[in-house]
Amino acid sequence: MSATFHGRDIFAPVAAHLAAGEPLGDAGEPLDPAELAALDLSHASVEDSALVCHILAVDSFGNLQLDAGHDDLGATGLRLGHPVEVDLGEGDVIPATYAVTFADVGAGALLVYEDAYRTLAIAVNRGHAAEELDVRLDHELRIRRA
Repeated sequence: MSATFHGRDIFAPVAAHLAAGEPLGDAGEPLDPAELAALDLSHASVEDSALVCHILAVDSFGNLQLDAGHDDLGATGLRLGHPVEVDLGEGDVIPATYAVTFADVGAGALLVYEDAYRTLAIAVNRGHAAEELDVRLDHELRIRRA
């Protein structure tokens, strides 16, 4: 078993076992549920019409995956195609656009968009948002109407 390919080394053989009609109990050694650990992930909230969220992941292009989804936007007044502000804290507020695609903004412009996982993300068109904004995982930020 490798250190990085759990999908290949653990999950794929179990899936094949189940697909062949074998019972789950025969797929391997049982795991004591007491050994499982719960993940304590952050959750987006709304404060003073601003979406307060955290960076969950940074992809290889520097795009920032947030802990917020479309359903979290209800009380914020954010609308597609409209300008927003991304408040990084300590007085650092960056203008952006709540957009559908990268083509909706110019090169080098910041956008907030719904990614392939249906969560909100922040990117710089033709840039690296994590580097340009100088942020890290779990960084708290606020997105509000401009």
